[in-house]
Amino acid sequence: MDGSSRRFRTPAPPHLAFLVSAALLCACTDGATRIAYDIESGVAAFRRSEAKTTSIRHIPEARPDGCADAYTVQFSASSALVIWCKKPDGSGVQSSHTTTYHLRFVDVPQTFKLDKGAGEPTIIDLAKENGRVVVTAVR
Repeated sequence: MDGSSRRFRTPAPPHLAFLVSAALLCACTDGATRIAYDIESGVAAFRRSEAKTTSIRHIPEARPDGCADAYTVQFSASSALVIWCKKPDGSGVQSSHTTTYHLRFVDVPQTFKLDKGAGEPTIIDLAKENGRVVVTAVR
């Protein structure tokens, strides 16, 4: 094969790589993971502070892969964070999402489960205990 039949690929513009990366990040999150991301950033700020307690306010987003209507959120003791998105008429569950990512940042010593209306924020109360950050309530 002579060199005349080789094809050279021109590199993609740098902004295209950024846009593709941003789109992939946005498409890979769901309602439970977004709560965990709020916990991650809230705990980082809490650790830098002198405060002994704080609260994180998570405001749900319907898209992508969130709950457009009422939902139930559960923080299981030392386990998964689960949200169940309810059907618009409230007759059942439309979808659910789960993650354990939040456990990198907080201890969950007991199970918290509560029902929320469409768009209603979830408040996660935290305390510093023996060098750890602990979920003390979810409301």
